[in-house]
Amino acid sequence: MHHASIKTPPANLNVVGPQVRRLRELKGWTQTQLAEKLQLLGWDTSRNSVTRLETQGRRVPDLELYVLATALGVTIDELFPENLGRKIAKLWPLYRVKLSRGQIPPGQ
Repeated sequence: MHHASIKTPPANLNVVGPQVRRLRELKGWTQTQLAEKLQLLGWDTSRNSVTRLETQGRRVPDLELYVLATALGVTIDELFPENLGRKIAKLWPLYRVKLSRGQIPPGQ
C-alpha cells in the first residue's frame, strides 16, 4: 500500500532576501552586477548565490550582511523587513526547524 506523504512548504532560510532584491532593483543593478560588487569587496560569490539569497533559499551569515549593506550603500538594519520585531515570535519556530542537521539536540 502506498502512503501519500504530506509535504510542508519549505521555510524561508532568511528574512533579508526580499529587501536585498528591492534595494538592488532601486539601483538598477542585475543580480550579476550585485555579485560583481560583492566580489570586489572580497566575497567569493556568484549570480546564482545572489538569486538563492533573494528568494530566501539559503542562509545569510553575519559577515555577508555586512558586505551586502556595504555594497548596497545601506545600514544592516535596512536589509531587514520593517516591523520585524513584531514578527519574530511567529517566525522563530520556522527557523529553528531549519537549522543545519545536528544543531538541535533530539527532543528540543
